[in-house]
Amino acid sequence: MWSILLFLLITNPCITLPQKTSSEGAQEKIRAERVADRFVDTFRRRLDFGVAWKTFRMSDPSCTHRANGVLGERDYERLKLGGRTVEKVYIAVMNFYYLMAVYELSFERLDSQSDSAKAKTPGRVELIEKRSKFFQNDDREPQNAREVEELISTLEQLAAEYRKHLPKRVMKSSVWRANQKYLIARNGKDHADTLNGNETFCVPERSKVYVVDRGIFYFYIVEERGKMKVAGLGID
Repeated sequence: MWSILLFLLITNPCITLPQKTSSEGAQEKIRAERVADRFVDTFRRRLDFGVAWKTFRMSDPSCTHRANGVLGERDYERLKLGGRTVEKVYIAVMNFYYLMAVYELSFERLDSQSDSAKAKTPGRVELIEKRSKFFQNDDREPQNAREVEELISTLEQLAAEYRKHLPKRVMKSSVWRANQKYLIARNGKDHADTLNGNETFCVPERSKVYVVDRGIFYFYIVEERGKMKVAGLGID
């Protein structure tokens, strides 16, 4: 499960983009970009995806929580998970991914193998993964609600270890900034700016979805009751 998950997270955005619309709504796009910047700044200061997510997400994020890529609809039916548990799984997965990505992208430039030191996985991370049934070659999936809680706990432990080992001012370093520029330059050629709705996040077609690229933070933002809110994040 985890080897496949991390490959998908690193190589693909979580949704397929429809065709680009016209350039109308420039002011709305600017407002969406400001929310994305505030989200990233909150994550940089707190190093906690859950804090940023709960601050900026749309009012009903249930579809986004269920589209996290770890559990599918058949798993939700089989395990009979409540909304709160599904949210905890989503936040735990995203926290683990983003803290791991920030850690790795703070050591090594993507555009040059020779300019910086390679990131070495913290020893405690390797130990936790080695002891966990969810990180073995058989890609074990949770079999019941108790194992779902165990999975959440494992992801939270891993996130805590990455957080502990992050360099100071990690998201302001020259290596970090270079990697974000590289990712944005790579992504920007293929992705639309504005979408008409989004099925994955249960956003109706009549609603605009503003796409904002901030490197590893790739936002889908909607206007909700006059305010811009994060519908979800793609991971490229």
